[in-house]
Amino acid sequence: MCEGCCCGNVDKGFAKVPLAAFKNEWNERGIRRRVHLSVSGCLGPCAVANVVQATIFGRTLWLHSVETEAQVTAIYDYIERVLADGTFSAPDGELAKHIFRRYAHDAAGDGLDRCVARAI
Repeated sequence: MCEGCCCGNVDKGFAKVPLAAFKNEWNERGIRRRVHLSVSGCLGPCAVANVVQATIFGRTLWLHSVETEAQVTAIYDYIERVLADGTFSAPDGELAKHIFRRYAHDAAGDGLDRCVARAI
């Protein structure tokens, strides 16, 4: 997840990144050996701040505008569901509204063609 240049920078008009929620969910779920959590200074697509990148089974999922604890919970629920299924699939529900394609090849052919933001 991104927290740096623009992401979480309330002085620039962006929402605060729910970093504590990310860390709490990660710790409480006890998934340290299955899921790695990294906080980056910048993932790049600043136009759609508060960015999360998930790489699962060699596929990359990008989410923008992650601002609430409920979104963080939904992200972890999604990750655990995909890991349990053993197959990458696009998130549905509220998370689907936050999908964007950072690069043309990101998750191509995995149902992410309906991405709402093609920001970069």
